[in-house]
Amino acid sequence: MSYQARRGNGVHPRALGRWAHARRAATLIELIIGITLAVAVMVLAVSHVTRHQRAYDDVMTALDLRARLRDGSQIIAADLRASSPIGDTILVALDTAVEFYSSLGASTLCSTAAPNRLILPPDTLPSGRMLSSWLAAPETGDIAVVLADSTATSSRGWQRARLTSVTSVPTSAGCPFSGGLLSATDAATPRRAYDLALSPAVPIAAHRGAPVRVVRRVRYSVYRGSDGKWYLGFRRCTSACGAIQPVSGPYQGSPGVPMSLRYFTRSGARISGHGPTVDIGRVEIVSRAYYSHPVRLPGMHAPLVADSEMVDVTLRNRW
Repeated sequence: MSYQARRGNGVHPRALGRWAHARRAATLIELIIGITLAVAVMVLAVSHVTRHQRAYDDVMTALDLRARLRDGSQIIAADLRASSPIGDTILVALDTAVEFYSSLGASTLCSTAAPNRLILPPDTLPSGRMLSSWLAAPETGDIAVVLADSTATSSRGWQRARLTSVTSVPTSAGCPFSGGLLSATDAATPRRAYDLALSPAVPIAAHRGAPVRVVRRVRYSVYRGSDGKWYLGFRRCTSACGAIQPVSGPYQGSPGVPMSLRYFTRSGARISGHGPTVDIGRVEIVSRAYYSHPVRLPGMHAPLVADSEMVDVTLRNRW
């Protein structure tokens, strides 16, 4: 083909040569270098993400351990705080277990249909007055504690009786407006009043408006489960304690149990051994545990995350 013909196509020979050179394939060395760089970038990116994920998991591990310790100690503290430092409220005081009467709530006496029956107002009333408040509804086997306001010395103070049944009656019948405790609107509420049968009968002429508390005998203890881990367990006790139910855990304890209790008198003296429980005024709940898997965070030298917590509980009620 002549030079003029090639020029007629509008493509200069030098431009055609540069185009052919630009279309040349990459060499093997260039391919290897490119693949190596791409793999290195991917490895660095994955390693960076993995380190961040591991650090996140380790931080969550430490927070999870602290939350479990806090849950266990706060569960016992919430129940103990409403107990009484006198009388027989605390029944068993051991290093790894405590048994006591846990407060379920309080109410106000509407009337006594019989010496062995107490009528209590409903939880909510149309007027918004709160005369009954319960953490858990009363059940058979719980203990009713009624304040005796009597001129007879032998009848003064708090009187206890076990609940043999818990039923309900219309509020208009159990807490009538004529009794003077509820307004006409509250007495006409469709909500039903509590009817508690007692054994033995309360040996007082109970007065309308007298405070009533309901308590339940419970036991908290630290135990090792079938999986070899430690748990905080709960039992409800009436004539005997029922099956244990885990309420917090699991904990990894080293070298011994992860939770211990210490008892002090109201004057501050430590109760050593298994001393008397009638003078306990303060309880220390000490929790220690570690996470079973190695955890490596910046600035940490120990491979296992360990934590501890101490909660002081002052018993405040005097009934």
